[in-house]
Amino acid sequence: MKSFLTSKFIKYIQSIVIDEKLSEIAIITSTNISKLVDNISGNFDSLNVYNKINDFCGNAEIYFIFPDVNFTFEEIGFVKNALSQKLIIFTFEKNMNKDLLKLGLMEEFSNKDLCCHSYNLKTYNIKRDWNNPKGWANPENFNKYRW
Repeated sequence: MKSFLTSKFIKYIQSIVIDEKLSEIAIITSTNISKLVDNISGNFDSLNVYNKINDFCGNAEIYFIFPDVNFTFEEIGFVKNALSQKLIIFTFEKNMNKDLLKLGLMEEFSNKDLCCHSYNLKTYNIKRDWNNPKGWANPENFNKYRW
């Protein structure tokens, strides 16, 4: 297994935790992340670490899924829809991009060693001006006919 806990990776996680002003963080990994925790401690109230996605996982403001975790797309949907409004997935596999995009995640970066995808419910579906009754087909017929 490739090592992913580089200083660059830790700084990236640290910047997210600080910029988002997170209080509850959940990390799914089986790797010893004590070095990461030392670098981000003091910037959150609660940190839960799980070794896999299961029913014992609790709600959190953000979920980080590290590349050492094998997951199914159903498990990603469970985290995204039931446990957290923000999700960041790191993976070594480049061929997952299409499937993660289907789940509504955005590609943050992809290099030769690591790919990162994220999901934020608050920015996922931006309210659009045209998405109202006036922008729909035949608005002049609204409340005139039963469709």
